[in-house]
Amino acid sequence: MGVLQFQPGLLDQVAHRLTLREPNRKAIESVLLRTSDHYDVQEKTEPYECIVDSATGVGKTYVMAGLMEYLAGAENPARNFLLLAPGRTIRDKSVLNFTAGNPKSLRSMLRSDPYVITADNFNTPATRTAIDDPTITKLYIFTVQALTTATGEGRATHVPLENLGTSFYDYLAQLDDLVILADEHHCYRGPAFSRTIRDLKPQLVVGMTATPVRADESLVAFRYPLAAAIADQLVKTPVMVARRDDRSDIETKLLDGVNLLRYKGQAADAHSDENGLPRVNPVMLVIAQSIDEAEEFRNVLDTASFDGGSWIGKTLLIHSKLTGDAKEQALADLQAVEDPESPIRIIISVGMLKEGWDVKNVYVIASMRASVSEVMTEQTLGRGMRLPFGKYTNVEILDTLEILAHEKYGELLAKRKVLNEAFIDYGTYAEVRRLADGSSVVRQKTVESDADVIGLPGGGGPAGAGGGDTPGASTLVGAGGDGQDAEEATPSKAGAKTPSRSAPSTPGVVDVETRTREAAEAASGASGAVEYEPLPDRAPILIPKLVSVPQFVAVSLNDITDYSPFERLGRTLTADYSDELKRTKLVASHDGRKVIVGTETAADAVVSALPLEIPLSVTQNALVQRVMKVKGVPNRQLEVGAAQRIVDHLIGAMGDKAAEHLAAFVDRCGQRLAAEVARTLRATTNAQVSYTDDVEILALSKTRVTRKRQLAGHADGAFSKTIAFNGWSKNLYSHAWFDTEPEFKAANAIDSGKNVTVWARLHINDVPITWTSAGNNYNPDFVVIEEVEGQRTGWLVETKADKDMTSEEVVAKRRAARRWANTANSSPDVDITWKYLLVGEQDVDDAQGSWEFLKGFGQ
Repeated sequence: MGVLQFQPGLLDQVAHRLTLREPNRKAIESVLLRTSDHYDVQEKTEPYECIVDSATGVGKTYVMAGLMEYLAGAENPARNFLLLAPGRTIRDKSVLNFTAGNPKSLRSMLRSDPYVITADNFNTPATRTAIDDPTITKLYIFTVQALTTATGEGRATHVPLENLGTSFYDYLAQLDDLVILADEHHCYRGPAFSRTIRDLKPQLVVGMTATPVRADESLVAFRYPLAAAIADQLVKTPVMVARRDDRSDIETKLLDGVNLLRYKGQAADAHSDENGLPRVNPVMLVIAQSIDEAEEFRNVLDTASFDGGSWIGKTLLIHSKLTGDAKEQALADLQAVEDPESPIRIIISVGMLKEGWDVKNVYVIASMRASVSEVMTEQTLGRGMRLPFGKYTNVEILDTLEILAHEKYGELLAKRKVLNEAFIDYGTYAEVRRLADGSSVVRQKTVESDADVIGLPGGGGPAGAGGGDTPGASTLVGAGGDGQDAEEATPSKAGAKTPSRSAPSTPGVVDVETRTREAAEAASGASGAVEYEPLPDRAPILIPKLVSVPQFVAVSLNDITDYSPFERLGRTLTADYSDELKRTKLVASHDGRKVIVGTETAADAVVSALPLEIPLSVTQNALVQRVMKVKGVPNRQLEVGAAQRIVDHLIGAMGDKAAEHLAAFVDRCGQRLAAEVARTLRATTNAQVSYTDDVEILALSKTRVTRKRQLAGHADGAFSKTIAFNGWSKNLYSHAWFDTEPEFKAANAIDSGKNVTVWARLHINDVPITWTSAGNNYNPDFVVIEEVEGQRTGWLVETKADKDMTSEEVVAKRRAARRWANTANSSPDVDITWKYLLVGEQDVDDAQGSWEFLKGFGQ
């Protein structure tokens, strides 16, 4: 038996670059462990095939990208990846996911930089050049039909090509590192697909699906069920809405849907405006059973007699019999439905919007004449489960998906239990177990879930959606990661703060009158927002605006945030200079037969032998120039500032004798310092962004808007997320509100700080710190300005739960924030010193309301 091969450090790097949600990281790990177990431990030779069964909306595209990144970055890298799609719609979507410039593209996060090969370019000279280069990662994206048959759509891949000297299909079969990623695996399992797998002889086949067929159960390497995704708040919470009366006419049902849609739109606009986010237009998906029925629905919606003509020109009808220009226009409109400028608010579908249609702004699904049992399949339900704001908003009406049922309210109540039983309620993943003999084996772990997809009537949403530990499947891996929104991550949404979990107040099954009233109340609350301006008697808060350039930067001195290695070097070069800078002389002796040559340390003091009077400023500048010559360090102003900071730490540690020792040994010190800088840069994670030299100083002056209840004071024990607290003595604004109790306690400590002149609770986009190459932004909790003996310091303060303090995401954001501070401090335009402070909930409690203690406890 062989040894298990797995590089957790490499997976950590991939997870960081892609800001993977924890379920997606666990899926990749499970596939890798199972693959190594198959080949390295069990020493099997046949291709390994497995399935990742993950709830719709959690992000299977990220799993495929993560697998490619890991395998392409391994010690023995794979360079050939075949992404199979069940049809052209998913194929085209997949191409866009890996095409630079597309809003949903993952391209900027991929260090593997794959060359995408499709049916349109596989027979071109450029593709042949890429194919022949063993250092280039190739991603082939084809429909399964293009490869499984030598006729029709697949003919082109099976005929000999002059460029290759063989057919494209046979070329793939000759590759010894082919990895197949089978998207929507459940759509095309069967003899033709199995034959294709055998003929291509891949190293690995990974099927991606939310609904594997029962016959493939043995292939499942990882499962993350919908119930767990809801409990972990990675998708919307579904709410079943039905009428109590007997009205079932089309106009009534459609009117129920558009009323909910209108109120959700008002709440979404208020949330976007309040938080400085792009607007999201809620959309209703109407499911028709035939084209005639779909046209009937559109004829109702698209008339002046329905709801005052509010929906004229806002409907999109899409079905399989559309042809020519009408089909192209419909597909273009469908593709653009997330665009804030899109006029579409209602989509009427006949059997085309199942797999492969991934938008986030579907908020209402109307089943009309279809049974709720038909609608409540994961593929149909999944069309509306993605989160348009990237995470839960704590605005209940925006965190739910309304399912307008054909059945009456009483029938739905009776059916709720049966509906929940239709969803798999357990998760599986691979784990490494160490045996008594010291060997490691891979075992499959199963975790049950008590979470329901449809919550208890009158009770509060799915199990696990509330605070505290979530039982069952939601403990499988946890929510993790804030960058991924369904199948994609977008910088504008990544800055949203993670809300504390709060159970939706809506029952899993509700009557339409109650639900419409709740939606109306949420919308009216949105329109009753209160605005707060900065107080005129408070000192202004001026914050550097740094222009980030998302990219992979090989070297930047501003990546260095730990200066202890340079301080140790400074102490070594002075206190222990006799070891570091000793003189050696040759000595010889005669034993009567031959001369013996050796070495010994010279007795005289080196420093006294070289008395030089060179100003410290001169040697200091020489060291800065030596740091700037380290390989790869760009010759830019902000890098010079960072080099000066490193040299300052070195000289500070050398103490009073710095000038004397540097005068004598500046060259030697420069060599040692350069070597230490190079080593430190290698040990530091490559920067995710660089900054331009242009720094603009902007006043924090945004208007704060909230619908929260006002409270006159901010006494301990009064915390609630629903309250805007007043009574601050140093806050830039009269009121402030918080997501967590540690934030509230930290604000009390800051406000009482004797040297604090002004502070503010930061909102989204106040101080956006770019922390990934995709441009994802992170916003700290507070900005604090204090002055001690005429020296002003600006603090960016972040509070975190103790359990998250050492997580990869928090560590990466801390590194990015410190780098932001370094960059700001390197600018000659910034006249105060910026620092970053990360504190845990225990730190906040131990500080007992003291800002001075809080600074001492933080990281």
